[in-house]
Amino acid sequence: MPTARKFHYQFNLRDFTKIIQNMLLADPSPYARNPLALVRLWAHECNRVYLDRLILKEDVDKYNEFMGNAMKEFSDFKPDVILA
Repeated sequence: MPTARKFHYQFNLRDFTKIIQNMLLADPSPYARNPLALVRLWAHECNRVYLDRLILKEDVDKYNEFMGNAMKEFSDFKPDVILA
């Protein structure tokens, strides 16, 4: 939650839109037959939009836990392969 110390922690639908928009703006040729590259692009965009704002270690740890759980949905790839 935003506080006086973390005033920039205001996340909304616009942030989610940035992730989708930048994925749609990417050149499709490297991702056509490479699902791992597409998942890596998604993880990179999530980190760029959300992780770059976090300033406290406990918030970063909580975000990494959340991303780890989200990456489990991609059962074909392990999280360490996605973030490599």
